[in-house]
Parts: sequence; C-alpha cells; structure tokens
Amino acid sequence: MIAKRKIVLGVTGSIAAYKAVELLRALQKKGAEVRVAQTPAACRFVSSLTFEAISGYPVYTEVVPESSPEIRHTTLSSWGELLVVAPATANTIAKIAHGIADTSVSELALCMGKGIVCPAMNVKMFENRVTQENLQKLKELGWEVVEPEEGYLACGEVGKGRLAATEEIVEAVEYWFTPKLLKGKKVVVTAGPTREYIDPVRFISNPSSGKMGYAVAKAAAAAGAEVTLISGPTCLKTPYRVKRVEVESVEEMREAALKAFKEADVYISAAAIGDYRPKERHSSKIKKGKGGLILELVRTPDILREVASLKREGQVVVGFAAETDNVIENAREKLFRKRLDAVVANSVRSGVFGSDSTRAFFITAKECRELQGSKEEVALKIVELTAKLLS
Repeated sequence: MIAKRKIVLGVTGSIAAYKAVELLRALQKKGAEVRVAQTPAACRFVSSLTFEAISGYPVYTEVVPESSPEIRHTTLSSWGELLVVAPATANTIAKIAHGIADTSVSELALCMGKGIVCPAMNVKMFENRVTQENLQKLKELGWEVVEPEEGYLACGEVGKGRLAATEEIVEAVEYWFTPKLLKGKKVVVTAGPTREYIDPVRFISNPSSGKMGYAVAKAAAAAGAEVTLISGPTCLKTPYRVKRVEVESVEEMREAALKAFKEADVYISAAAIGDYRPKERHSSKIKKGKGGLILELVRTPDILREVASLKREGQVVVGFAAETDNVIENAREKLFRKRLDAVVANSVRSGVFGSDSTRAFFITAKECRELQGSKEEVALKIVELTAKLLS
C-alpha cells in the first residue's frame, strides 16, 4: 500500500526518538522511500549519522544550513508526499498548530500543510488542555493524529503519553494513502474461529487464524469506513481505526452480528463459524474412562443466511466459502442459496489457514474474479470490489 511512496520522517526532541529508527526501517520494508528531518533537540537523543546510514540520504537538521545554498524545507516538501512527525513533542505540536517555523520539522509542516503526528510526552503534558486544543486544531486542519499509548513513561510516571507502536504508525501511513472508497459507510466484518465447549476445558473449534478477516477489516477502515470487527479468539492485534467486539461461541457471534448489521451498509462474513456444537455442555470436566467418548452434536444457527434474510435495499452482504473440492461450483451454489451479493471462495487444501498469503475467487451473480497475493493485498481487492457493489 505504501510501496514507492515518498515519505518525510520528522523526528523531534523526545526520549522516544530512538523508536524513530525502527519506524524508518519498518517503512522501508514496506517499500517506501524515506528521508529524515530532525530538530536540534532530536539530534541530542539520536545522531543524524544513524538516520543517514539507514535512509541513505543526508538528514535535514538546520533551517538555514551554512553548508549548502539549497532551501531544504521547500525542496524536501516538494519531494515528499507525506510528513510523519514521530515522535511529536508538545512543543512541536504547538508550533505546527500555530504556524511557527523555527526548526526543520516545523518548517516542513508549514510547507506541507498536513500529515501525521504521533505524540509522545509526559502524561500531564499530553492531558493539558492546551495540548489537547492544539491536537484538535491539527485534526481540523487535516492532520492525522495517532494517539499515544498508556503505560510506563520514561519519567517514571504511568499514563497516556508513550509513542504509539511502530506497526500502528505504519498502519496510519497505509491508511493515509488508501483511496477512501468506503468513506461514510459502516462495515461489519466477522473473523476468526468460534469455540463450542464440551466441558470447562475442552471445546470444538477449527484452525482459522483470523488473518484474512482482520486484513479485510483493516482494508475497509483504510478505505474510510467505520468498521466493527466481530472476532472469535485470535492472537491478532486490532487494526488501526477498527472497533473490535470479542466473542467466543456461535451464539455470541450471532447476537453481535445481528446487532451490528442493523446500522451497517456492508456485512463481510470472513469468520470460520462452527456448524455444530455439543448437544450437552458438561459443567464439570469429563474424566477419562477406559472406553471411548461419544458426543452428540447439533446444528448451530446459520448466521450468514439470517443476516442476508434481513438485508434491506442498499445493504451488501459478502460471504466466505472455504472448500476442499469444487471450490467455484460450491461457492456459487452458496451465493444463490443464501441470497448473497458476493462470495469469496478458496480451497483449504492450499494451506490458507494461518498463512500470510492466499488465492481466492470473488464470485457474484455476474462474474468470477481470481485474487492472489498476500492476505492484505487480497483484502484490499475484496474491499474495492465490494465498494463497486454498493454503487
């Protein structure tokens, strides 16, 4: 999503400046070309040589450099597509909000007009009314603000002020560059497996990792949608700008899905929902016996069919079909039987569970499109095709 994009990384005088080195490398790994600007205070925490060695370009540190006649803040702002200020101190945030251009970073901010700021400071400084007003002003001017995390701070205090995680900042950059095809829309995505308990320590489930559903939720949010992710048990981090609702059983997922669908424009069922549950759930652990154990199973509710039956004009419902045989034929049958707008189908024989890549087919009543690549790349294509169904 950010391959070949030109990004200027602005580093200011926070102890979190060392994390900017990791951020620089993470952006490069995504294929972005990154150049760095540092304030004088930032140079005291991490030397410019470090950023020069990793970026491969000279670092912009002086407003009026004696070593070159180049007007760096204009040439660099013309080159860059996005300015990311990370970490952003309260001082720099105030300067950007009020148009003060006395450091390389605040000069670039004034030239570029908007970008992403990632605050990092003491909790009292962050919560101060002046800082909050400055951040609100930046949002109104078109800046994206990546909220800091709560936790142990360098000063010894505990609270909100720690620089956001590197992967969250990278997601914010990806969000910035993604076309807003779903702006103003509400999207519900289900993801991950469900669990149906036999007793307090055993359950029936499946090997779904949730990666595909989370990638779809991330892509939908990046496309400007307000996203609710209804997730079964996973080890995945909630994507940027996504609201996550955690569930475990099919009935819990059904309740959350029906509630969220009432206000949704799009429903995408990427979860691996169990078709059966034990008829009886034992309240105590079943002890091992000499013989075998026979479980009687009963059907679980068909959430996707129920959601589709409640569809109003203008709503779009997309299902997923994980098949072992006759992938396209079975998916097409599911499309018509459940009255869906589209089905994303793939073969579980290709090892899609837990993998970071996939091969799938986006099937509607009129077409069948093959999608292949990383799950994030496929998710972006799914969102793009779904947006077309809305229009």
